[in-house]
Amino acid sequence: MSLSQKLVIGSVCIILGIIIAMQYKIVQTNYLDGMAPTQRAAQLISEYNKIKDERTRLQGEISELQSKLTEIENSASQENTLIKGMKDELDKFKKIAGFTALVGQGIEIVVDNPSSDVNYGYEIDIVKDYELLLALVNELNAAGAEAISVNGQRLISTSEIRAAGESISVNTVYINAPIIIQAIGNTEVLDGAVNLRFGIVSRLRDSYYQVYVQTKEQIEIPKYAEILQFNYASPVEE
Repeated sequence: MSLSQKLVIGSVCIILGIIIAMQYKIVQTNYLDGMAPTQRAAQLISEYNKIKDERTRLQGEISELQSKLTEIENSASQENTLIKGMKDELDKFKKIAGFTALVGQGIEIVVDNPSSDVNYGYEIDIVKDYELLLALVNELNAAGAEAISVNGQRLISTSEIRAAGESISVNTVYINAPIIIQAIGNTEVLDGAVNLRFGIVSRLRDSYYQVYVQTKEQIEIPKYAEILQFNYASPVEE
């Protein structure tokens, strides 16, 4: 082997040694955090064991929280049953008191003044005969109406129907003819009650008022719009 060949082989070995050293340095710096492979392996094993212990601890906490959640759900279910019963009872009384809008089958009655083309010799105005409207509402109540409105005003226990100048006052709201009375209930019973022979509809028509009665499968009656306040009345303690 000539000297030139030996020099070439020696140069190649030196270059390979430098490359290997550089690769080792890069691996140690970027992947081993400057530590020897055995040190890095020991560190990774230690970190793995810590993560494993933490996972076990968290699984225990999850199981404990799930048990508490089950207890809360069971307790809430019992409370919800009680709350639902109370809510149903409250909703029932709100319907009775008129503080809930209602919908159902019923009857609609329109009462209007006679045509102005006919001269009856005296003034005919439903405002002056508002007692007939009271009688009509009474007949509907007696026939089992579950909710009644007059020109969109829900009637409750404190509602008034009275003459107020040239208008009729219902819930302190002034209305005029035509008067539209709607009632929810058994359509046949309500219709039969008001259309009874010599009944209230006959009395209105005999007084020359125009009356139109129509049963409907669906009538919507609004809730009472005002707020009731009791300044003098209070519950009796049992």
